Amino acid sequence: MATSDSPLNIRGGIKGLRFYKREGSTKTYVGAKGGANRELIRKSKKFKRLRLAQDELKGRAACAKDIRYILGRWADRIVNRYLQTNISGVLQQVMNIDEVSKRGKRAIWLSKYKEVLNQVKWYYYKPLNEIMMCPYSVTTSDDKKTLTVTLKGLNPKRHIKAPAVASHFKLCVTIGRIADYEVTPGSKFYQTPYGEDVCTYTELESAWIPINGPLMEELSLTVSIPENLVIKENHTIIRVLGIYFGKMTYRVDEIDRDRGSIVYLGEV
Repeated sequence: MATSDSPLNIRGGIKGLRFYKREGSTKTYVGAKGGANRELIRKSKKFKRLRLAQDELKGRAACAKDIRYILGRWADRIVNRYLQTNISGVLQQVMNIDEVSKRGKRAIWLSKYKEVLNQVKWYYYKPLNEIMMCPYSVTTSDDKKTLTVTLKGLNPKRHIKAPAVASHFKLCVTIGRIADYEVTPGSKFYQTPYGEDVCTYTELESAWIPINGPLMEELSLTVSIPENLVIKENHTIIRVLGIYFGKMTYRVDEIDRDRGSIVYLGEV
């Protein structure tokens, strides 16, 4: 396989070579045509390790999808386009720690190794601290179910670096709960322990705030997951804060999704 950094817009094949792109890369890749077919990969002993790797990839992909889901609907506008792929890559580190399970069934014990999520690039356009320069505090209740983000002395004119066309912005917070993934006895597939449905979240968006608005002495956003939900040892609580922008016409309409940002507030 070869790669090219120069402009090369060939797609398809030329004399036994195929040209293709990979998600998340601007390079053009060149490889020889042919190779093992699907049936050979499924049944040949030579590809057993590949099949096991594919099984684990499905588990990481499912977990990454759940993490992306519990960021909230507002996050669709501003997260990294390749976020699920990035999370899946980071989760490989967690799988590698499992020396008990057989390859192909290694668990994703995220609750034990939450700090790996700090390696993920959550935003797409710019990090939040380059768009919102106002300091803020983050607190979580003792039962881990309530998140409060507080901004003091927010001056939109000074602290918000907005796109030229923007007239307003919204601040958003989400708190969500996710479980570890593992292959349970008698099953071939990754799932949350004992089939628990624990992927849930609660989100909150502020009202539209004028970019040319006055100084705000204090702005607090508080969000809680339902009181009746139980948080177990195999659960991870994820918290995020984000901003996106709107433009006033006869009403405030959201502008391009890439112009906001999101920050991961850590896990508890």
